[in-house]
Amino acid sequence: MSRRPAPVAVLTALIALALAGGARADVFGPIALASESPAQQAEYAHDAVISSNGRYVAFDGSFAGRPGVWRRNLLSGAVEQVAGGDAERPSISADGRYISFTTTAALTRGDSNESPDVYVRDMEVQSAQACVGAEPEGEVPPCPFTLVSAADGSEEGLSYEAGSGSAYGSLAAGRTAISADGRQVAFITTAVSDLVGPRPPLVPTTPAMQVAVRDLDTRTTQLVSVVAPAGGAPQPVSATEGAQTLGAAYAPGGQQRFTPVDIYGSDDAWGASISADGSTVAWLGVNVGQQAAFLPGETVRANYTEPLWRRISEGPSAPTLRVTGGSDPLNPACVASGESALPIKPSLSDPCQGPFDTRTLFEASPQGTWKNGTVEDFVPQLSADGYTVAFLADAPLVLLGSNFERTTFASDAYVADMHPGLTRGEALRPLSRLASGVTQDIATNGPILDLAISADGTQVAFTSKRTVFALGVPAFVSTPAAVPGMSELFEADLDDQTLTRVTQGFEGGAGEHPHATVPSGEDPYRNIGDGALSPSFTGDGHTLAFSSTADNLVFGDGNTPPLGSEAFDGSDAFVVSRVVFSSSTPRQYISPPPPAPALSPTWALFVTALSRRDGTVVLRVLVPGAGVLSVSARASLLVRARSGRAGGHSRLAPATVATRRAAPAAAGQATLVLKLAPRYSPLAARRGGFAATAKLVFAAAGRRTIRQQIEVSFRRVGSAASRNRLRHAGRGTAQR
Repeated sequence: MSRRPAPVAVLTALIALALAGGARADVFGPIALASESPAQQAEYAHDAVISSNGRYVAFDGSFAGRPGVWRRNLLSGAVEQVAGGDAERPSISADGRYISFTTTAALTRGDSNESPDVYVRDMEVQSAQACVGAEPEGEVPPCPFTLVSAADGSEEGLSYEAGSGSAYGSLAAGRTAISADGRQVAFITTAVSDLVGPRPPLVPTTPAMQVAVRDLDTRTTQLVSVVAPAGGAPQPVSATEGAQTLGAAYAPGGQQRFTPVDIYGSDDAWGASISADGSTVAWLGVNVGQQAAFLPGETVRANYTEPLWRRISEGPSAPTLRVTGGSDPLNPACVASGESALPIKPSLSDPCQGPFDTRTLFEASPQGTWKNGTVEDFVPQLSADGYTVAFLADAPLVLLGSNFERTTFASDAYVADMHPGLTRGEALRPLSRLASGVTQDIATNGPILDLAISADGTQVAFTSKRTVFALGVPAFVSTPAAVPGMSELFEADLDDQTLTRVTQGFEGGAGEHPHATVPSGEDPYRNIGDGALSPSFTGDGHTLAFSSTADNLVFGDGNTPPLGSEAFDGSDAFVVSRVVFSSSTPRQYISPPPPAPALSPTWALFVTALSRRDGTVVLRVLVPGAGVLSVSARASLLVRARSGRAGGHSRLAPATVATRRAAPAAAGQATLVLKLAPRYSPLAARRGGFAATAKLVFAAAGRRTIRQQIEVSFRRVGSAASRNRLRHAGRGTAQR
């Protein structure tokens, strides 16, 4: 479909921003369209995946009227077809060179059936003429395709039971099936095959729904889902539950069909995940009791489901471990307890209890962590080293108690740490939680549809129509949509403990496309998978690729079909980058200390007085500088005046009783001793002493004269005889 393309410079700027170093934030920039070339836009695009280096996005869809898997160079804008026809579900290597996918087409000479098979395309090899047909003579040109679902040690494809046709064979998950170097691919077999056992002309005997890994360099195919303990030759997993024969990997209905992508809907999930380093494989398992440890007396039905994890880098004897579940038999406290089976009512105080209540409230028979089936992509996702697992579960957590008194639950997102030494409860971290007991309320009970985890395991992206997130951690830091609509993309940052809504229209608001008119309060997008799906991280976690049927995420999106059309759904592949603030060293300026202030003493006197036992008074005077200090002590005394008449009269008159003078040469303390003049000396021996007022005058050249006064007391302490003499002497009066 021809259209006016969005400028390639926008995408280039986004990728440059993502590749630059800097400080991470829970803010995302504008969304860019990835399923377009400089000349046209794809009719539709699903299952987007981005290479670890952020340079390529692969998707399945239709471009220029040609369906298949495509790769877009985000820097140049060029779009190349990886494989045509019904090829779908791409996974991409870290550098974007190798892309895995599933198709019914026979792309190599070793593929002799019409069943779906898994391939890898080397995008550096252009010609495919040497892949099929008669063996060319002379030097054989390279073939860009490598058959993944091939027999161990051979390039011949697996053989499947008669009648498998184009519905059953081998399938690989989108986004998570290939290692970072592009040389290892995980897949599942959906038909009885010769994966383990006799090769033709004998009838294939390996049960369907097994998990395997192909090493393209050594041409070996390893059975990953094995019966435990795997003594001797590895044994595939199989059991019958009613009319169903179940293998090792879960699929709705017991066996997974290869089907085209649904219009306006989420795809059926299938496959397994392999870590970027190729060390670890994870899958949603059935017949879990055959593959991993349970309590000795625990009854485990064949259709019991749990995510399983196996570190294949540790060799053929590596055990298959449960990521989470209803019991935790490997907990050392459980082993020490000797408990053989869980009680009917789950309890967190039981050391053997796992995180989930895997029963229904009305049935004691375990059902597992997953029961809903077909809408969500339930394939577990792995960090680059394989030790962190992101997964979906629709069983309730035991710690939630009554769980709103209901028996069905929408899916929620979780991560689990698979490092040794952790109980399953310690390892688990919920990322979402139902916010009400109203099953039909999409805002509080919409399922988590799809998820991805970053290479370092610190970020999880998921898609959902849910608008209310009840967990306090991670804290929802974005503005929620006013009402539920299309599924949107969210990102949980496990380091920052925040949850961010990533998708929004270019004018703000929620994603949307034309829809039928519905009554107020109803969801106009009836299909639960309409909106954002298939999130995928770059290696640094700064950029996300995803697909969405929304037509308002990027201005100029021109492939939206007319309302009511079912020819295609107008879905596109998009990329969005985290806003990365550049790291910089701020300039620091420290001003010099201010100059010391000139210290000039306050021009004042500070005086203290001390009465001594010998009748003197010591004055300690703090003077502000050099000058002359004069002190005089004055008191009021009763004076009898002489008169011509007999007897005369008496009156109070001031008298100077003591004086002292000093000349301090500098600021500091001057000490002066006041002593009563001889004529007043006997007064110091009176009871209570003799009070006076000491007046101080300090004079210095060029400065104002300071005057100060202080009350003093002259007290002399002597013998009793002396006190008697003083008593009599005190009855006299001073003459003037």
